[in-house]
Amino acid sequence: MSEYVDSFYSRTIAEPGRWPALDGKIEAETCVIGGGLAGLATALDLAERGRSVVLLEANRIGWGASGRNGGFMSPGLGVGVSALVEKMGLHKAQEMYALSKMGHALVRERIASYGIDCGPLEVGGLRCAMAGREENLEEYCAQMARDFDTKIDYWPASRVQDALATKRYADATYNPNTWRLHPLNLARGLARALDGKGGRLFEQTRVTGIELHGARREVRTSGGGVRADHVVLACGGYVGWLHWPVSVATVPMATFVMVTEPLGDKLKAAIRVPFAVSDIQTPTNYYRPLADGRLMWGGRILTWQPGPERLAHALKRDMASFYPDLAEARVEVAWGGLMPFVRHRLPVAGQLADGIWCATGFGGLGLASTTMAGRLLAAGIAEGDDRWRLFSAAGLPFSGGVFGRVPAQFVYWRDAMFQRHAAHKRL
Repeated sequence: MSEYVDSFYSRTIAEPGRWPALDGKIEAETCVIGGGLAGLATALDLAERGRSVVLLEANRIGWGASGRNGGFMSPGLGVGVSALVEKMGLHKAQEMYALSKMGHALVRERIASYGIDCGPLEVGGLRCAMAGREENLEEYCAQMARDFDTKIDYWPASRVQDALATKRYADATYNPNTWRLHPLNLARGLARALDGKGGRLFEQTRVTGIELHGARREVRTSGGGVRADHVVLACGGYVGWLHWPVSVATVPMATFVMVTEPLGDKLKAAIRVPFAVSDIQTPTNYYRPLADGRLMWGGRILTWQPGPERLAHALKRDMASFYPDLAEARVEVAWGGLMPFVRHRLPVAGQLADGIWCATGFGGLGLASTTMAGRLLAAGIAEGDDRWRLFSAAGLPFSGGVFGRVPAQFVYWRDAMFQRHAAHKRL
């Protein structure tokens, strides 16, 4: 059990709130395990419906990936739309993408209705192709308009060069539906809203086991327990061995973020647009200017977490490879966290067994899709709505759990090497 890791977000908490540890045994209709965005969205949706819900968090609200990510919020899923169509067929892919748009809209609605202080809220994101690679971005924009009722603008290479002072990119797409926000304050604001709706929250309460037999489920904790009809597992990359089917399907992978000192005119000269930026490669670099003139830069995927100094050095080197004029920038803070990856790279949201539900595998698009999953699970629990079946059809394929980290790391390295080799041949 611990407080927040040192990060830009933990240094700039604006949303108040601290909740007690569970001491004793209580009852509820639903017990949600995990105080990240997926667990909070599910619990809040149930509380908004007037249902009895308890949320348990082993550390602090938003302690994991939900409070440590780059703060980009876009509709979509962990796989691109072409891969989604290939996996699910066009009709189901359209349904799933529409539900992700619903989740995106619901986050925005809750920020407004509950007055969540997670700004400044900024709009717009560029997704850039690497120089020397053909990504057919114009066709992608046409596909999004034609098949998914979504407007995304194509930017030719000349426009990208005007916006970003780097030679690493070719053309790009501009998504007006990409929002940037403070994810830890979002999570804490959702917790405040849940508390206000009658949900019961407990921090520093680690679940030690789940008893699946009997008329009701028994969730055991170090200081007591919860007896409930439904249990929702929303533990992300920190599920451990809490529930075997989820544990062996989830590969916890570490991703990393840093924030520089204020860069003033140097940052304005390098990044000349007020947008989030990411690139199309494995792993993705993603970054955004902050309101106070700092640059937030994220990237890399590893199966282990280096110390802050090594991490800051590696991310700074990545930044300088794109923007040499920023090479001397001082890194103020760097941090990492675990995200849950599932082999098919689709979110998993649905019922695993009688009274046992799960929400995991959101990849790098969790800010909106976690809220989508919360709505689907709450509707399933409270109303028998079965739309969640769209996100459980692919199942929980075996990946080895924490033991799957080594092969997963080699897959990422292989993909990255292949992309560099292909780009070199084209150049």
